[in-house]
Amino acid sequence: MNDLLMVILVISPLSLLLHETGHTLAANFFTTAGVKLHLGVGPRLFTWKHARGEVAVNAIYFAGGMTISPQPEKAYSKVVIALAGPFVNLFVAALSPFLPLDPSIITWILFFNLWLGITNLIPFKFFGKQSDGWTVMKVIFHKS
Repeated sequence: MNDLLMVILVISPLSLLLHETGHTLAANFFTTAGVKLHLGVGPRLFTWKHARGEVAVNAIYFAGGMTISPQPEKAYSKVVIALAGPFVNLFVAALSPFLPLDPSIITWILFFNLWLGITNLIPFKFFGKQSDGWTVMKVIFHKS
């Protein structure tokens, strides 16, 4: 498979899923209500509902993701939930050299997860979307 297709169709969605799973696990730890993990945009392909929330995959599954959860009251909880996604990606990047895969695939996994983890730690807001770093900055400076 062409490297670009591998990144777009396999590595990107798996990395995004791991990122959102980090947020979801942290949110499940700090909140009691259901947490929704959505992967991609466009028409819904399927939804899996479970006791602690739902997982939904949309048609363009490689184009972003989102975790929806009730906001915890404690500031540190918000920070942990926000940082959990990028830290999962940085952890995956750190472990990727040890995966029993082709070196070119390992390189793509390493760099895509580094990019996803580091980029999400930078505070920015773009077209109504905010990075995890922006969420942390809002908590630190007490902005809503």
